[in-house]
Amino acid sequence: MIDITLESYGLLESFKNLEVSSEPSLLDHRHILFSLEGSVLVCLIRNPRDTNWDSFREGLKCILERGSETNMKDEAALGLAVLSVQQVLIWAYEDNCPLQPVKTGKTFSEVDI
Repeated sequence: MIDITLESYGLLESFKNLEVSSEPSLLDHRHILFSLEGSVLVCLIRNPRDTNWDSFREGLKCILERGSETNMKDEAALGLAVLSVQQVLIWAYEDNCPLQPVKTGKTFSEVDI
């Protein structure tokens, strides 16, 4: 007799290899084994501790040195210069700090991103 039933219309098609284990469970019932197939949503983050800071500085230096000379005579020109530097900083960071999946303690054999 099964005392727990898993049910979800969204997951129904994903359940594969459903079987009752023959191994002792030290309980008054046996374990139900199954696998789930399909895509798993993964949250990706950048961890600043994993940034290649030497490469970040070098790439930033190269881009800023070859950047265009901006005539900052008014507020609008200064705003464009600030925006440009901001974009270069973001690019250098993203280029030198790879996206990584958040570790949840669970492992998945295949992940669709």
